[in-house]
Amino acid sequence: MRKLLFLLVIMMAVGGVLGLLMRQDSGYVLLAYNGVTVETSLWVLIVAMIIALFVLSWVKRILFIALRPSNSLAKVTGNLAQKRASRNTIRGMLELVGGNWNKAEKLLTNSADKVPYPLINYIGAAYAASEQDEHERSKALLRSAHKSTPEAEFAIGFAQSQLQIKQEHYEGALASLLRLQKLKPKHRQTLKMLVTVYTRLKDWDALLALTPTLKKDGIFDDDNMLELERNAFLALLDKIKFRNKLGQNKKDLVTEVESLWNKLDTLSQDDRMRQLYAQTLIHFGDDSKAENFIRSSLNQKWSEELIYEYGNIKQDNAKKQLVNAENWLKKEPASANLYLVCGRLSQSMMLWGKARDYYEQALSLDTQNEALAELSRLLKAMGDTKASQDLMMINLNQASNQLKPLPLP
Repeated sequence: MRKLLFLLVIMMAVGGVLGLLMRQDSGYVLLAYNGVTVETSLWVLIVAMIIALFVLSWVKRILFIALRPSNSLAKVTGNLAQKRASRNTIRGMLELVGGNWNKAEKLLTNSADKVPYPLINYIGAAYAASEQDEHERSKALLRSAHKSTPEAEFAIGFAQSQLQIKQEHYEGALASLLRLQKLKPKHRQTLKMLVTVYTRLKDWDALLALTPTLKKDGIFDDDNMLELERNAFLALLDKIKFRNKLGQNKKDLVTEVESLWNKLDTLSQDDRMRQLYAQTLIHFGDDSKAENFIRSSLNQKWSEELIYEYGNIKQDNAKKQLVNAENWLKKEPASANLYLVCGRLSQSMMLWGKARDYYEQALSLDTQNEALAELSRLLKAMGDTKASQDLMMINLNQASNQLKPLPLP
């Protein structure tokens, strides 16, 4: 503001001085050339010369623009086109977020060649084309993105992988994701998409090889990791059981199951999976490993399902098993399944009275326990037919209570 006031004061002073000079003496100028004469005052000539210089400067600028369009006129028009393209890019992205796929694709595609970074336009347009099920057009747009910005290989490949998964082209998505993993081995979203693709392709061995990385980098929380390992274990276990039906050596299969279990260490948190692993070892005839696993596992974390399997183990040393089971009774006195197991182990050692007591203890805790049938059979063999029949009637009545109310003749 002060500078402006200062300039105004200077201009007024200069104008005042010039005005005084013009009043004192206007001067006289005579120009003659080839019989033509021009008479004027000095001050009019000076003003005319100033105006002529101003006009000449503008003529020079116009000629410069006209003669060098690449540096001037094209630059002006180019800036206008670039601003318009930038506005259309923003509009296109808004339409993309808003789900207007067709309009978004047109705006982003048409403005791609006129913005400094066309990569965003092409990738956004590829997403929009994919949402319209125009998969070939989507691929073409991604190729254009690569041509425009070859150094953005990871970003383009990531977008391509997402679109391939959406289109259920899992083989192609896997190839794309493996390339991305080489570029950035610890990229979280890439690893998550790899899990998705391996699961869809049922490539459980590859998924198993990926689990150490998933755990180390914390890609999934405990619940999701457990679900992932559970699915892999069940699928691979089915394959192993099928090979058992084909006659493959059981000892080799047990080693394979054991190795699989040790790799999927999150499964030890799931009682159902622990029971299934124990059942598999028993099914393949390796009762010794089954006994070791159940015993060490129960010492760490109690499981009603797992103690039930302890009674299904067939070993020569039943006495040692019974001692282990009776030691657990001190910590788990309310476990009906544990009393059932103690009863069965006692019966296998021909300790009839002890077995009877354990079965009765199991029934006092759970009237629907298998101890009911075991006790009834034992009493009948011991000659107490009436007690055995009474127990069978209790069992029959319990079963009757679970029947649906249907008309009877």
